[in-house]
Amino acid sequence: MTTRPVRAADVAKRAGVSVTTVSFVFGGKARGNVSAATQERILQVADELGYRPNKLAQSLRHSRTHTIALLTDGIASSPFAGRLLAAAEQRASELGQALLLRDTHFRSERDQEALDDFASRRVDAVVYATMGLQRLVDLPTTPLPLVLANCFQEPARHPSAIPDEVAVGQAAARLLTSTGHRHIVMLSGPGRPGHGTRVVDVAAARRARGFRAGLRSTGVAKAAAEVRVCGWTIGDGYRGAVAVLTADGDRLAAASDRPTSIFAVNDRVATGALLAALRLGVRVPHELSIVGVDDQEELADQTVPALTTYRLPHEALGTWAVDTALDMITRRRRTAADPAVDAPRLFPFELIERETVAPPPAT
Repeated sequence: MTTRPVRAADVAKRAGVSVTTVSFVFGGKARGNVSAATQERILQVADELGYRPNKLAQSLRHSRTHTIALLTDGIASSPFAGRLLAAAEQRASELGQALLLRDTHFRSERDQEALDDFASRRVDAVVYATMGLQRLVDLPTTPLPLVLANCFQEPARHPSAIPDEVAVGQAAARLLTSTGHRHIVMLSGPGRPGHGTRVVDVAAARRARGFRAGLRSTGVAKAAAEVRVCGWTIGDGYRGAVAVLTADGDRLAAASDRPTSIFAVNDRVATGALLAALRLGVRVPHELSIVGVDDQEELADQTVPALTTYRLPHEALGTWAVDTALDMITRRRRTAADPAVDAPRLFPFELIERETVAPPPAT
């Protein structure tokens, strides 16, 4: 035997109200129309009966699908930046929204196709998120409300939010100088051109700018630090650290000639520096402090010693993106390019203190 699904009429009958009143409660129109006590009674009865609103019927009535599309360049197909996806999905679920995900696997020529498909499916809004911080110049067009996460445009045409990369460089400089370090080297990464006219990995230059500014603000002479561009991988970090810790690429430099701390552009470079120190017999953190950026999952807390790092605000970016998209939907705000949009909102990094930072050795 099959059981008939519970209908709004069943909830209305049990709660002693009209079907319209039940529809107001589950359709987001209760405010100003239904008292708080009545709302609570309807929700209690619905829970007892196991009532679930018909989302399709609601979509037809309100010309909304309660679906937000999330378009990414490679986040979904990579273990990196998963926190952004998880936070966006959780927030969408809390707000009664479905999240439709599409990943282009770094093929930006597929962006327009994806945006057109989202429009044909009548999603309510689109969040465009990138794995590495990007400056977008050639973003495809869409009639849908569009929100940018971990990427931005100049000038701004859509609401966007990015990590405060300059601030994290400043924070790392202050952390190391406040611990007593004066000979500090930053192992940075290059910016790389993306598809079309995009620029990806602009984070490195911003982190380096903040690092230099942080040193100046603490009174440490500019000559006391270097910024060396090595790359983004563990191997790049290893080679970069060997270069600054040795006199000839093999023989360990004298203690007075080598840095007492390294600020790495990301956790992979920091891990390479840890491996280089191990090979050269330099004890971390007793002789060399190392700080990373990202708090990459399954890496930063697994190194020996565990890496002190700055966590990217991916959870905050994901939550903000869904909230902003829903706000644009409900208030019927900008649905196309708008030159009046504010500059990107900046989200702070969080210091995760572990085991790789200590005062420099006494000289």
